[in-house]
Amino acid sequence: MLLYFLLIITLFLYIFLIHNFLNGRSYNTKIVITLSISILFILIYENIRNNEGYATTDKLPDKFYVLNTYTNQDNVLILIKEQDQEPRLYRIKKSIELNKFLRKYNGLKKDGQDVVVRKSNPNNKDALGMYIESVQKKLPPK
Repeated sequence: MLLYFLLIITLFLYIFLIHNFLNGRSYNTKIVITLSISILFILIYENIRNNEGYATTDKLPDKFYVLNTYTNQDNVLILIKEQDQEPRLYRIKKSIELNKFLRKYNGLKKDGQDVVVRKSNPNNKDALGMYIESVQKKLPPK
């Protein structure tokens, strides 16, 4: 979060410096340069966001595969793969329900089943609001 704050401050600093540099220029030139720098910073922001190397605490996606898990102090680090997306590392607060859920998921994967996690209403399934669904593989005909 601090990185994003510094990026925004740097953006405003560059806009101010460019404005002072182009003080005698026409108004349209100032607008074009300011917009181009703003677009550059937005692209940099998106690239930083996509290349974050640390675990995120964002909301879990609606449908995902669990690739790996690791317990670290009070958190569980879960490597998640969404369909047609790159794997992402999530950090979730450790709980007994989460441990049971992950053990059940890993047991099904070890048994050879292709399973995916889906989110549901927390009221109708369990405290986590997630359930495991079996995926039917489409095999080509002989």
